[in-house]
Amino acid sequence: MTTPSCRFCNAAALEQTIKGRNVYGGRPEQHFWLCTVCGMIYLDPPLGEKEEGEFYNKEFEKFMAKRAGGDMDWTGADKHVQSNQREVLRRMPLLLKHLKPGQRVLEVGCSSGFMLSALKEKGMDVTGLDPSGGFIDYVRGKGISVFQTLEELKRSGCAKFDAVIHYYVLEHIRYPEAFVRDYLELTHPDGKMIFEVPCATDPLVELYQIPAFEDFYWSVAHHWYFTRESMARVLEKTGFSFELFPDQRYDLSNHMTWMLNGKPGGLGRWSDVFGETLDRQYKERLKEQWLCDTIVAVVHR
Repeated sequence: MTTPSCRFCNAAALEQTIKGRNVYGGRPEQHFWLCTVCGMIYLDPPLGEKEEGEFYNKEFEKFMAKRAGGDMDWTGADKHVQSNQREVLRRMPLLLKHLKPGQRVLEVGCSSGFMLSALKEKGMDVTGLDPSGGFIDYVRGKGISVFQTLEELKRSGCAKFDAVIHYYVLEHIRYPEAFVRDYLELTHPDGKMIFEVPCATDPLVELYQIPAFEDFYWSVAHHWYFTRESMARVLEKTGFSFELFPDQRYDLSNHMTWMLNGKPGGLGRWSDVFGETLDRQYKERLKEQWLCDTIVAVVHR
């Protein structure tokens, strides 16, 4: 096994340590490494660009369906939309603090368009971009313009956006700093970018240290896993101002299912027993300590 230098700061091999030994969907020689200099967690060796392109064009929906464990339905566009309505409810309060009816919003990685449809209902002028072609025709059938590449979007000559949003996309991007810069260039001078990424201090990794979750968590589809500190380092390099917030998507039932069965799919399993108050308090305590599964970012151009 060859120890790499850091893909983010180029720190020497002696400063790298394995964070995730087993990569879900990956090869035996692939691991997630932690750089002790900059704190970035990265996949090495990463997928080649051609291999990565084929993965997103042909395999991504199937890959995600296998990982979902019943918490989200990837078997069809309508089912995907319905199973993600809880995500719409979770995300919308923050979005409505920053967006107004009539504003133009671009979602990168729009998938089945469940967020775009919800924002359209709120009066936004919405556009999507998704490199995977699996749900594009479905979203276009909802009267929403969707592009497959940034170049295609730029060639369309569309007007500037007020905001760019993306959810669980940046961890898939080979060059995250450039991605933030490139897409914020599509916005007005006072434009914003609002996004979420997995948080590497997920309680199932850092707090409970469940071996089965470790084998599941580190995904070959990701180039990076971010902590609050490493996400800040990426955004600081862009020169834009930003705010970071902790959030917790998965509930106590999901965590107990992992502890008992070592499998995903437990979201809401014992909600009737635990009740809303306990689940909310559990999530809030995790967020207070940044032992949470999600980082939310608002970047101001």
